[in-house]
Amino acid sequence: MTDINPSYIIAVAEQLSFVSAFLGGISATILVTIVVFTSQKRSVNWIVSTSALAACSLLIAVVASWRLVILLHPEMPIQVSSGLIKTLWFGMLLGYGIGFLSLLASIGLSGWLRSKRDGIITTTIAVVAVVFFVLATPFGL
Repeated sequence: MTDINPSYIIAVAEQLSFVSAFLGGISATILVTIVVFTSQKRSVNWIVSTSALAACSLLIAVVASWRLVILLHPEMPIQVSSGLIKTLWFGMLLGYGIGFLSLLASIGLSGWLRSKRDGIITTTIAVVAVVFFVLATPFGL
């Protein structure tokens, strides 16, 4: 990894922190809502799994981004190793990527709870969103 300007890392971390916290809340809400849903459909198990993965991954992204903002502050009283910064940067981006894609997967699966037609529609919409996410991300996957 090439050295990235600390001000750039801070700017990205601040933005991903807000987005990840918001999406993590949505993922947790989906998870809790589906957990109380007592259907025996396989799609319920998949939605619970993908929502849990999304919520946890997005929370990892939030914590990593907060730590990056704190550690890269110009007034930080101690020297921070570049290895720690790279680990947090990687964790933030990976947590955000996995969390966002898992959230899209749980949204795509949600239609299958109602009917085959709704499942096809929500899955198609989620696939389009995944393609857009992969093509639009500046970090690549």
